Amino acid sequence: MPTDPVVLGSVAPAAGDPDPADATVSTLALESALELIAELPEAQRDAVMLRAIAGLDVAHVAGIMGKRPGTVRVLAHRGLRTLARRLTEEERAVTP
Repeated sequence: MPTDPVVLGSVAPAAGDPDPADATVSTLALESALELIAELPEAQRDAVMLRAIAGLDVAHVAGIMGKRPGTVRVLAHRGLRTLARRLTEEERAVTP
C-alpha cells in the first residue's frame, strides 16, 4: 500500500496534547513551589500539602493530622502566608 510522505514539522500536535514549553514551565513552577513548601515547619507543610495540593477538606485533613479543624485552618493559613511572603521576596530580588 503506497503512503504519502510526511514532512517532519508539518504535523501539528493533536488538539489535546500539551505544548512542551508550557509543560516545562509548569514542571519548573511545581518544583519551585514544592521546594518552598518543604522549607515550612512540619505541621504547616502537612496542612498546606493536604489542603492546597491534595485538595482535601478541613475535616479530612484534621483526621489525618490528628488535630482540630480550627488548628488545621490556622496552620494552612500561616503556611500559605509564609509562602506568599517568600515569593514576594524572591520577585523583589529578581526585579531590578
